[in-house]
Amino acid sequence: MMLASWPHRFVLLVVLACTCATVRAAVPPALLTAVNHLREQRSYSWEIINADPGPVQVTYETRRGSVTMVQQNNAPHVLGSRTSNGDMLLQRDWPDGVRLDTLVANDGQMVTFTPEGWMTNQEVLTAMAEERMKDGAPSTRYQWLRRADRPDTRRPDEELAAAVGAAKEFSVDGDSYSARIRVGGEGDPEATSRTAFEVTLVVNVRNGVVRDYQLKVEGSRSLARPGIKVPLSDDRFVILTYLPVRKLDVPDEAWSKLKETKSAGRR
Repeated sequence: MMLASWPHRFVLLVVLACTCATVRAAVPPALLTAVNHLREQRSYSWEIINADPGPVQVTYETRRGSVTMVQQNNAPHVLGSRTSNGDMLLQRDWPDGVRLDTLVANDGQMVTFTPEGWMTNQEVLTAMAEERMKDGAPSTRYQWLRRADRPDTRRPDEELAAAVGAAKEFSVDGDSYSARIRVGGEGDPEATSRTAFEVTLVVNVRNGVVRDYQLKVEGSRSLARPGIKVPLSDDRFVILTYLPVRKLDVPDEAWSKLKETKSAGRR
């Protein structure tokens, strides 16, 4: 089994569902101020670094004996930027050499630059359907189409506010704040019994602003068969830059494609 980046996205979706929109007042005052400062930023940039190790051999027990698999997080390296009017660019690079740039307009419409040029979400879905109709193993084209399909567009200010709001208690070490968030498992009425995760959050604050944070996810997910649990993990650093973004580095072709998408949506 090759582990993709979905466990982290799943965990944060659960955390978001269990958390109100605002950060709780129980958060340490300095951290609360820094998180709120980030949420007020109309324009900034960020970098997401996949900190998981390479392929790891994992053995787990089933009713029929031990099963060994290779576990690897294939989450991409991400460079993100947002302009003051809400337009956003996500540049994603995977270890196998695939790169996909996604332009997201302030109204949520998006286009992604792929090996076949700029594609809308609908074009990506149509191409995926075409690939599924073919016989044989999934093609190389299908692999990058899956990555282009509805990318995670959540910004760090949204993600961090949700994670901080879900934490019940913080440990403080100078300008570093850490917390553990339990998701799923026994005794958690908010989450499915098929999953159990522990999220370790570390936030570093400098001069009153969040400079970076780390989200480390460790846990397991039950497969369809009862009694089989697959270990899952995710570990990533998010580094923030507060310089305003004047212009997104995308060609006119992307803006034209985005305009066509908006026009089609109004029909």
